[in-house]
Amino acid sequence: MAASFGCGTADVPVLSLLGSGGADASMLAAPDAGLPGLVTLAQYCGGSGPPLLVDALADGGPVETCPEQLAQRAFRYALCTCNDYVSDHALYTDAFDGSQGAYDSSTAFAGGSVGVNGDLHPTGLMQVRGSLWASNSTDITTSTVVVSGELHAEGEMRPSPTLNVGADAWMAGGIQTTGDVTIGGAVHIPAGAPDMVGMSNFSAPLTAAFQVAPACECDPSEFVDVAGVVATYKANNDDAALDIDPTALANVQSAVTMTLPCGRIYFTTIASNQAPIQLTAAGHVAVFVGGDISTSDFEIEVEPGDELDLFVAGNVDVRGSFLVGDMSNPARARTYVGGSTVNLQSAATLAGNLYAPQATLTLGGSAPTTLYGSIFASALSAGADLTIHYDDAILTQSSTACPAPQSCTTCSDCGGQACNSGTCGLCSPDSPQSQCCPPLVCNAQGSCVADTDIVAP
Repeated sequence: MAASFGCGTADVPVLSLLGSGGADASMLAAPDAGLPGLVTLAQYCGGSGPPLLVDALADGGPVETCPEQLAQRAFRYALCTCNDYVSDHALYTDAFDGSQGAYDSSTAFAGGSVGVNGDLHPTGLMQVRGSLWASNSTDITTSTVVVSGELHAEGEMRPSPTLNVGADAWMAGGIQTTGDVTIGGAVHIPAGAPDMVGMSNFSAPLTAAFQVAPACECDPSEFVDVAGVVATYKANNDDAALDIDPTALANVQSAVTMTLPCGRIYFTTIASNQAPIQLTAAGHVAVFVGGDISTSDFEIEVEPGDELDLFVAGNVDVRGSFLVGDMSNPARARTYVGGSTVNLQSAATLAGNLYAPQATLTLGGSAPTTLYGSIFASALSAGADLTIHYDDAILTQSSTACPAPQSCTTCSDCGGQACNSGTCGLCSPDSPQSQCCPPLVCNAQGSCVADTDIVAP
């Protein structure tokens, strides 16, 4: 079956077939041979690369895609919020390529973009080594903002005291400032927009009216139905074949160390009071949690070459360290949360990619937080400075196990690449506003890429 991407909370992604290979498929029965797409454990763990996702309940029949293709859609930004970003603490982002080695500040580059669908009102320093997309029409009042890549702002910019943009600035609402403004590329302001007070040194071309595309995919129809995924695997999992008790982590009283073998593993809930939980994913591991995760320290190590997708139907409250994946290569671990709360305020260091479009993420109650990976959340509450080292390896599939989409409606169906007349293809460098999914930009070769070649101002 060809791979394509299904959107909408009514379409339930289901982890499924990876390909042939491995042990004799007859050795292990499928969780449910009658559910389209589900196969034997031997087939699931055979081959290379991540297992396919199948939306078994999609209108018109099952739809398949890769977890990596889902990640390309969910994690294009270092930080993306569906609602407001209001913080009096510093935010710093940059990027690295985890497939080439661990993060090194001397080789970090500009690819850690930030997107905000709600109001953008930072009163602390915002230093974005990447692009900044703010798609709400509300006036954008900021303190010092330094952007290495492009600025895309729907509302009127009112920076004070400093705005420093390394590339082009697209300001649909114009700009008024008494501060210091530096823009390294072209300035785009529609005719009739508010005057450029404080920018008398710029002879900005006044262009036809334009609208900044939504930064993040925050329409409920675009959300991953995390609860639906978990419900599917409550009844269809490999727990029995792997001799795993689904209640094994429901009431942890002493430290737990456990290796999770390749397979589709369901836990009713994960809970402990003071006892740390340390798991290791060995192979292609998908973990589904029917309730909440509420623990002290919680870690899932993802060994080199392995993959983890963690789906949590409820909330997440971790009172100590929270590491899901490897700090040196976080692109291979993805966490999807269906609840309304993710509380990680005591964790000083985070690893992995977190998708929680209906949740407020609480970080850094008393000390600065450093994340290796990315965040997609409804809202962010940061009690201290936040640094995000984005692993742009998540934008590239690590294997060829999953075929490319055969058709598309938008760039989201193409992993952020251009969708031309229903087919994924090349973008046009002459149309940077319309063809690539934000925050990607079109390079000279017609590919939508992160701002990896921009030197930070």
